[in-house]
Amino acid sequence: MNGQPPPDFTSSGLTRVAPAEAGLPACYGAVDVYTCDRPLSAEVEVARTLAELEERHGARPTTVFTRIEDRPGTRVLGHPYPRAVLLAALGAQEGAHLTEMSARLAGAPHRVRTTTGGGTSADGTPPGLEQLKGFDDLPVLQHRPGDGGRYVTAGIGVTTRPDGSGVNLGFYCVQVVSPRRARIFLDPRTDAHRNLREWTAAGRSMPLSVFLGANPVHAVVAASRLPAEGDDYQIASRLLCEDVTVHGAPPVPGDATHVLTGLVRDERETEGPFGEFKGYYVEQREGFVLDLTGVAARPGAPWPSIVAGAESGLTLMSFQNEYLMYAHLSGRGLPVRSVRYSLEARGEFVVSIETDAPDLELVREAMRFDVRCKLVLCGPDLGHVGQALATHGFVSHREPYYRKGRIEGERLGLALVIPPSGRPVEY
Repeated sequence: MNGQPPPDFTSSGLTRVAPAEAGLPACYGAVDVYTCDRPLSAEVEVARTLAELEERHGARPTTVFTRIEDRPGTRVLGHPYPRAVLLAALGAQEGAHLTEMSARLAGAPHRVRTTTGGGTSADGTPPGLEQLKGFDDLPVLQHRPGDGGRYVTAGIGVTTRPDGSGVNLGFYCVQVVSPRRARIFLDPRTDAHRNLREWTAAGRSMPLSVFLGANPVHAVVAASRLPAEGDDYQIASRLLCEDVTVHGAPPVPGDATHVLTGLVRDERETEGPFGEFKGYYVEQREGFVLDLTGVAARPGAPWPSIVAGAESGLTLMSFQNEYLMYAHLSGRGLPVRSVRYSLEARGEFVVSIETDAPDLELVREAMRFDVRCKLVLCGPDLGHVGQALATHGFVSHREPYYRKGRIEGERLGLALVIPPSGRPVEY
């Protein structure tokens, strides 16, 4: 909020509450948490209310909706991953977190403990969760009028290879079709799709777990483009600086509040449309069939939901891009002070890299690392990009921009290597 105090949403009928009162962990103490007690439908009305609040106040509140008319007795957590909550979950401070996260990534992982006892249910879900009948017991939202139906958007999918290795966390769109059936989109470029190919080659459907409500650091890992080898929970343990306890197969964190289990078949059905993060609908496409085998929830825990393309989803996108880019560049000995991905550019397509030694080597390395980014700015002071471009001279690097394997214009890197001349105005 550019140093301004956060807006007070009580003027719009929300009630400020303590995180524990809302059923949220302590890291949510980093933001104001509200409840909305108006009766709203899970079909569009909850998401529309959040959008209207953001338009009115210039920010999106973290809100627990307590009266979902078509899913009585359930609650929905809107805007579950503001930046301050992610930092609090990491125990890091804005401005120092990139250095800290880079050092943690380079360190040794803590243990990933697999637990089968201690109250774990017969199907492997964590203790404290109650079994439900199916999707109809959950307040899964339809977020936008043009969406093809209700979507699980904040669920973190967990897959493995047939031998149990290669544990992967990722966000995958899940469109609810019926109480025990859904469609899941697995992009061919993802590790989950790679795992599915191995299960299919073995002649078996792929087991899938989807969890929600766990420590937000798991969401940071799930949103990150990490190496396919290894175990994503080991990355989480590095970032958390502590052991991670998981349950079941595919494994889910012990502090998850909602867990879905199912089997992904090598069978496709039409899925969508869906309002994606770039601000446009993804039209109908082929998704894989997901047969639900179990649903469990912690009584009273709110169901997290991300509106793709809005602040919640874009914050995750920019946050993971920033720490991975910083770790990559600093790991190669390049002098980087900060990295920032613009939310206005969907958290992915414009990056500002502050450094005291801007040059084209750094620009090219950044562009090699993040092939999706369209514009890379590299300079000593990018707090005000327009001012920096107006006063610094720069050199540039251009190359084709590829989208889905086709050239779609160019991508550009600028290194602001010529400092401004003259005496700056004092104030």
